[in-house]
Amino acid sequence: MKHKLFLIVTIVLWALVSCDDRPIRSSYRLVLPELPGHWEEMLGEAHWRIEWVDDEGSWRSWEGRPDIQPPELSLVNEWISPVIAWPFWPGWNLFPSLMRPCGALFPWDVSGGELHLSWEGGVDAFLWKELGAAASSSTNEQRLPWNFDWPRFRELLVSGNINEDVKQDPWLADWRGIAQRIVQSGFDSRRIVPRSSSELIIPELGGRWIGSSPFMPPLQAPPEGPLELDVFDSTDTWVSSGGILKCSSAGWLFLAR
Repeated sequence: MKHKLFLIVTIVLWALVSCDDRPIRSSYRLVLPELPGHWEEMLGEAHWRIEWVDDEGSWRSWEGRPDIQPPELSLVNEWISPVIAWPFWPGWNLFPSLMRPCGALFPWDVSGGELHLSWEGGVDAFLWKELGAAASSSTNEQRLPWNFDWPRFRELLVSGNINEDVKQDPWLADWRGIAQRIVQSGFDSRRIVPRSSSELIIPELGGRWIGSSPFMPPLQAPPEGPLELDVFDSTDTWVSSGGILKCSSAGWLFLAR
């Protein structure tokens, strides 16, 4: 509730200083990216959960089947805002947030009347959301998500002087923790590093596995195992034809399909 009120107050103030009497809203058709080939090969077409911030500062959501086009979103032209799209597969018990999202930032990803989402944009939109949550108790306006230098950040992830593993798979970084530190003390590219990991070896779980990140290539373990993974403090998801593996540095759980 505190976060919502903070967003509402900020949006109202922004509207008051606008040149127009009221903010200009336009509707945009969402264009979703193709699924990574190894995801679609194993899981099939995805359902989608779309999340965005409306003109009252509240997060809204929509869920739909693969054959249903997401609704057009009415977005306020004067504001930088995120759209996050979580793929999920109910038949596999893979629900929203278990696999990493795609996303976009308005207006940077607009082309004509379309808002183009991408897997790279999912990182941006997720960081926007985490910055907003962390900034709800901050009075430093320069560290609010709509004041963040998004073009510079995007360029940094592609060609900047950051960890090469994170360039290959941005979801290796702890974006929630990074957002909190940005709000506390400002942006520092040296914080964009992989999360601390440990090795997990699971016997008798062989075969082909896909991870939760769209940037991660499939992993092929020997048919009879073992499965060797890098795991983190937070729980991650891996999927094979036989079921779902949830694992962290604290342990693992395999759910047969």
